[in-house]
Amino acid sequence: MNLSAAKAVDRYVGIAVCHVLAALRGLREMFAARRELLEPRTILLVKFWGLGNIVLLLPVIRLLRARYPDARLVFVSFARNRDLLEECDELDVRLYVRDDSVLALLSTLLATIVRARRARPDLCIDFEQFARASAIVAVLAGARQIVGLSVPGQSRAALHHKPVPYDDTQHMGQTYLDLARAAGVPQRTYRPAALRVTAAGREQSERLLLDARISGPLIIMHPGSGDNFQGRRWPAASFSRLADCLVEEEGASVVVTGTASEGALTARIVAGMRHADRAIDGAGRLGVAGLVALLSRSTLLVTNDTAPVHLGSALGVPVFAFFGPNTPLLYGPLSPGSHAFYRDLPCSPCLTNMNYKTSLCRMPVCIRDITVDEVALRIRAHLGERSEGSEGSEHGERSEHRDHRDGGAGRAARTA
Repeated sequence: MNLSAAKAVDRYVGIAVCHVLAALRGLREMFAARRELLEPRTILLVKFWGLGNIVLLLPVIRLLRARYPDARLVFVSFARNRDLLEECDELDVRLYVRDDSVLALLSTLLATIVRARRARPDLCIDFEQFARASAIVAVLAGARQIVGLSVPGQSRAALHHKPVPYDDTQHMGQTYLDLARAAGVPQRTYRPAALRVTAAGREQSERLLLDARISGPLIIMHPGSGDNFQGRRWPAASFSRLADCLVEEEGASVVVTGTASEGALTARIVAGMRHADRAIDGAGRLGVAGLVALLSRSTLLVTNDTAPVHLGSALGVPVFAFFGPNTPLLYGPLSPGSHAFYRDLPCSPCLTNMNYKTSLCRMPVCIRDITVDEVALRIRAHLGERSEGSEGSEHGERSEHRDHRDGGAGRAARTA
């Protein structure tokens, strides 16, 4: 289903449905008997959009499991997030909604609501930050207590029994933890959680690298940005120049990753390199598990503001990420050694949780004007520190996954 159409339906239809449901529930609860206090036996978790957001949620799910070890955890999401959620052992039930067509969306959404209602959830945590569909699902599933974000102008808070004020100045990982804290989780500070490298994922990555001449630092480049606003993408020519620079100066090997639909983009980057023989075009050749396995053996990741930022952070891989339309305050990398490049122009950020992450900008100078030289300088400095003996301590930091609040997101480059 077209993303713009889905946003329009959620905005214009969703707001009306929210008001109707809020009014009906208000009338019912005016005459209903006072309910007993809850100790949740079934917890419904809802998060539709964003593979990267699902990555950020994984440590929160683990904390919920620790807080409610005997509860049944039911997660509702889009089927596109299946690969990650199937590896989350803390979940008991996973309900998937398909969004590849309008008919599939409506039929699977209805079936999901019916199954969620049969689970009789005592508590629902609505992790969406702007879409109204999740709050509607929570109400129709009959959740006796709903925790969710109160975002200005979203008309969703009326459906939440415990609205949590949205803070646009903190990382989304911390925001997700705040929602869990409102549901009883005691931990106050968000920390990334390690991802498991599966045997199937390792096989995918090894097959990709099988015939390649890999030597020196293994650099992963992810030039795509999903299907939401291509103004988030650093120019393809800049990726090509940076790859050549790292090959020539650091003896690096480069893998350019992407989805099958991003094949033309990755092919253009490799073709634009002088040292294309030192690069691998991995578009469409790795699933999520394969990308996780590849990242786990890499030296560092260079990427736009998209899901691999959070995959790399969860693995403890240094991430060098480009931000412009979005801000690293919300989605910056958290792993040690990471860096977010961000111009912080007067018009930035133009993709926010208050505007459905929708931008009309057709001249994204905020990201186009990040130079190859400044990126190469920052990466060279990191590799120099690594070669001087920091590799051992970095490995320890990866294993511990301690608090990374002073990591990449806090060191965003803010140059004019």
